[in-house]
Amino acid sequence: MKPTFGHNKQSLQPVGTFDMSKLFSPVKVGNITLDHRVVMPPMTRYKATKSTHVPMLSLVPEYYSQRSRVPGSLIITESTVIAAKAGGEEYVPGVWNEEQISAWKEVSTIHDG
Repeated sequence: MKPTFGHNKQSLQPVGTFDMSKLFSPVKVGNITLDHRVVMPPMTRYKATKSTHVPMLSLVPEYYSQRSRVPGSLIITESTVIAAKAGGEEYVPGVWNEEQISAWKEVSTIHDG
């Protein structure tokens, strides 16, 4: 049985259906096979240094590790600033210099374990 998903605002009657079995079935994305279709989208978590925009290695690896404990999961990491002039907010991570890129490389090792 397929549960209903959404409602028609005018009549409050269910509209459409959503097959939950697909949500938890494998899917191939590029050369990676995911065990399910639940994906964490990019978000800005404000877990970088205030002015240099380097991801905080005391927080960020653990944050993503906690969210990737289920094997076969896909996490698209944070929205990042690509140049010093492209930002505008403090604590947003960047990817325009070697210090930032080096920190992101340490964050990405959570998948190596």
